[in-house]
Amino acid sequence: MILISNVMIPTIAGHIVVMLGLLIPVALIEAIVIARRHALPYKRSFGVALVANVYSTIVGIPLGYLFAFLGLIPVGMFTNIMPDRVGSVLRETLFHAVAYGGTVPSELDRIGMFLGTLLVMIPYYLVTVDVETTCLKHKLVDDPSDLRLTVGIMNAVTYGLIAVPVVVGAVRELGRLPQ
Repeated sequence: MILISNVMIPTIAGHIVVMLGLLIPVALIEAIVIARRHALPYKRSFGVALVANVYSTIVGIPLGYLFAFLGLIPVGMFTNIMPDRVGSVLRETLFHAVAYGGTVPSELDRIGMFLGTLLVMIPYYLVTVDVETTCLKHKLVDDPSDLRLTVGIMNAVTYGLIAVPVVVGAVRELGRLPQ
């Protein structure tokens, strides 16, 4: 029996909890980058980083879901160019993931979760850099330096730190697969 469930609400709730838990540590790390690159006091840098991260979280969650949905189109087209044996499996998996909110559990689920997380981090990173650059331009109006580079550096650091446990988890799960 296939259980049809709405996975969007629990997923959004989970993302919000994780984002809120990471908000302060991420803002603290990014404040260091802002303070060093723009000769600002650390307290002001933290305030700017915190506001930018709150704003990018509010904008980023809906945009992330939109990009994930739009990403289904190229993935679906990709499955059509695969050989029939492989493409049919991919199409069926994609259909079940979208239509039913999940697939039949397998030993690859945990690896898929880690790799999917890494894949989803790409559009989130791009949106975050754009939104936070706009926010910093409003907060640091008198600063003529390249704010996009600053935001790129601070998010490369924080996204890199977030990616480390995800990559470690994926490698561990690969090691647990039966040979």
